[in-house]
Formats: sequence, C-alpha cells, structure tokens
Amino acid sequence: MKSAGYHAAVGELKSLGRYQIRGVLGKGAMGLVYDGHDASLNRRVAIKTILTRDLDEATARDYEKRFQREVRAVARLNHPHIVQVYDFGTEGELAYIVMEYIEGKELKDHLAAKEPFDLGAIFRMMGELLDALEFAHQAGVIHRDVKPANVMLDAGRRVKLTDFGVARITEAEGDSADMTRAGAMVGTPSYMSPEQLQGQPIDRRVDVFSAGVLFYQLLTGKKPFEGSGFALAKKIVQDDPAPPSSIMQIPPAIDRVVAKALAKAPGRRYQSAREFAEALALVREGKFVEEASEAEQEFWNEVKDSDDPADLELYLAQFPTGAYVELARTKMAELGAKKS
Repeated sequence: MKSAGYHAAVGELKSLGRYQIRGVLGKGAMGLVYDGHDASLNRRVAIKTILTRDLDEATARDYEKRFQREVRAVARLNHPHIVQVYDFGTEGELAYIVMEYIEGKELKDHLAAKEPFDLGAIFRMMGELLDALEFAHQAGVIHRDVKPANVMLDAGRRVKLTDFGVARITEAEGDSADMTRAGAMVGTPSYMSPEQLQGQPIDRRVDVFSAGVLFYQLLTGKKPFEGSGFALAKKIVQDDPAPPSSIMQIPPAIDRVVAKALAKAPGRRYQSAREFAEALALVREGKFVEEASEAEQEFWNEVKDSDDPADLELYLAQFPTGAYVELARTKMAELGAKKS
C-alpha cells in the first residue's frame, strides 16, 4: 500500500454503505478499523477495512475472500465470548466487515503494559477463551490465529475472541482447494503449532496449542518460544519451554497442564478446548491428578493385583505423586486388615 493514498482515503471517508464513520479505532493487519454508527439500528459498530487500490488483482481477490470467509465463519457463532459480525460489503477500493463494538482493548495491550493478572483472573479468562473455541470447533470452525491481539477484554475484563479472517471452515462447502493451500501457513509464528509451521494437515488441536501459548504468556509474562525465523520454528518443533513454576510461584500442577497443551504431537495434546478447560477447572479445585506415564502404568499393571504389601510399597517409593497413589494406599490398608 502507498501510505500517501492510504491516508488520503482515510481523510475523505465519511461513510461505508449505510454506516457512518465517526473516527479510527486502530489499525488491523489488513487496514484500518473504524468507529462506525449503524443509523438503521441505532447502534455503534466497529468496521474493519482493507484498501485494495494498491494491491495486485490476485492479492485483492484473496483478501476479499478472507473477509467473506470471516463473515461466513462468525455468522454461525452466536456466543457471549465471540465478537459478533453483522455485515460485509465493498465500496470502491475498500472491502469492509461490520462487527460488534467492544468497549475495551486487546489483551496484547494489557500484556504490553505489563498489567498484572492474578491467578483467578487468568483461569477465568482462559475458561472463557476455551469455551469460545469449543463452541467454534463444534460449529466446524478452526480459528488458526489465537493470540493476544485477537482476544479483546471488554470493560468488565471479559474475553471476546475476534478476527476469524484466517479461520478454516472444516465443512467442504465454500472452501476451495486454492483457498485451503493459500491458508495452510496463515497464522502468527510465535503462537503456531508444530504442525502448522510444518505445513501439515491441521484440526482443532492447533487452537488448543495456541491457547496453551497464550496461557503460558498470561502466567509468566513471556512467550514460551522466543526468536524469529528458523530459530523460532526449531524451538516450537523441538524444544520444551521452561516450566512456568520455574519463573513464577504457582502450583506445579499448572506445569503439567501447560506441558500437555503444548505437546508437540497433536495426539499427546488435549484433544479439545473443553478437555483443556476441564483440566484447568480441576487444578483450580485442587483435584488435578497427573496422568500416568508409560513407565508408571506398566509398573502399576504389574503390582495392582498383588497380595504382597511390599509390591505396593515399592510402587509408592518409585512414584510418590503418581496417578495411583490413593489406590495403592487403599489396597495396602485392605491387605493389612485381612492379615489382622
């Protein structure tokens, strides 16, 4: 885009379609976001635009497709933690999307200002975000770009997930092969899953990974994977970040939740946003139990039916915080009762 023409267009813009333009709210990835007014319904709206004048024809067409896709995706998502999209249109050299106006600011701005969030607020926000993602996934929509810039906090600091412009509608209708290929690597690298970075097939678990990155950042004030280019991609694909409890004073159980959300292999990750949210709820209630490792599971299978308390004592010595500690202790008490 040529900045001179861009600013000239901004200064001249008074309306888009039936919407009055009252000012500029900010700049998005593809253009300006305007403060608008829908006179027909007498409501304030946010209008996201893309100026196509200085784009080549193919790129302009691709951006318009993304706008249309965002409308199709979000129109089916009526949820309290997802920003509503009302309308779409084109006028001259502008394509635009009309959205619910949120009185608040992006989570990115809160993080940049180093505004502290207590653990209770973090758990609440993550619950709201994961509820929104689960709702979207059930409707067949993968967001693919979950990050602080796409999470609004309203005046009550309630989460509003926004910007489904790169969302992939998993149903076949309207998702042509060329759009699938063009969107395969769309996203923000620091928040992308290993399979996204490697151009592999994706499903809803990419959003689970991105939500795990955001959770880590909320807890520690740092991204789990830092860097750029190849170095960043290598960390995401190969390296495990430092446990959050090594940076902040938080319950160790949170480390295990983070580790599973950020598992490199999708099959080892939480399989849904709901499963991630349920694990957080258990941590909050003090009921979280770590899943057994393969070694622990194999050991437990060998001793669980033993009538010798020494076998169970050996299990407790080997895995003092294991998944079957309570079962082992109960069985030892039963064996002791039988002997007496």
